[in-house]
Amino acid sequence: MKKVIGIVSEGPTDYMVIKAAIDRITGEENRYLSLQPEPDMMGRYGNGWKGVWRWCKETPSINMLMQEVHPSIDAIVIQMDGDVIRKEKEAHCLCESTVCEYKGTVFPLYCEKVKEKQCPVDLPCKNHEIGIDGRINHGVSILSSAIGDEDMTHISIIIPCDSTDAWVVAAYDEIDDVEMIADPWKNIIARKKFYHDIRVRGDKKNTITYASFSKTVVDRWGKVTEKCSTAKMFENEIKRILMSNTEINDCGLQKKWEV
Repeated sequence: MKKVIGIVSEGPTDYMVIKAAIDRITGEENRYLSLQPEPDMMGRYGNGWKGVWRWCKETPSINMLMQEVHPSIDAIVIQMDGDVIRKEKEAHCLCESTVCEYKGTVFPLYCEKVKEKQCPVDLPCKNHEIGIDGRINHGVSILSSAIGDEDMTHISIIIPCDSTDAWVVAAYDEIDDVEMIADPWKNIIARKKFYHDIRVRGDKKNTITYASFSKTVVDRWGKVTEKCSTAKMFENEIKRILMSNTEINDCGLQKKWEV
């Protein structure tokens, strides 16, 4: 029987890559629900990383949601790119080095200081590594905190670094440390009108272009997981949330991301 998998992502191109990769990992076509953003991109939470964070904060019970829909959801994947940790002040609101009168009392995305561009956060954050490990751990931490006390057995948080675009670059190019490249879409994929004979329209991503990219990512998934530690972690997480405890123990998979 096909699994029903809910995806909370920054946008439609991330959604395409994630569901294609899950089918590749599981070896079967699953059924997917785009929980966030909503299809018209104008839903309650908005789109992008802020929409993902708001969804985690404002969804009363993810596990209850999984049971309330029909058919019920077997697992949920929540994606937020690592570039958020690199460049967004709100992500470091609660860090030790941040001194602010509203710290801990106002959810970062609702803070008036941010809206008025008076946020006291300094980047890069002194409390976190600039590398992949630091971005992953901090990204998982802030989303987990927003989710609260939930059973995470069938819920996974993934933090592709610098973004899911890095997985695309890893599939096509022989570039070392691809996950450390800032904004791989702008600096590699969209630098010219064509990327490996695929027409790229400037800074704007579209699902037609990403249909080709997603196929190549899946076809070369082994190469992607070799070059991108976050892709390998994602693979292990998918196996964890879609397998029984017995199967997890047999495979030696862990219930959290490891680097």
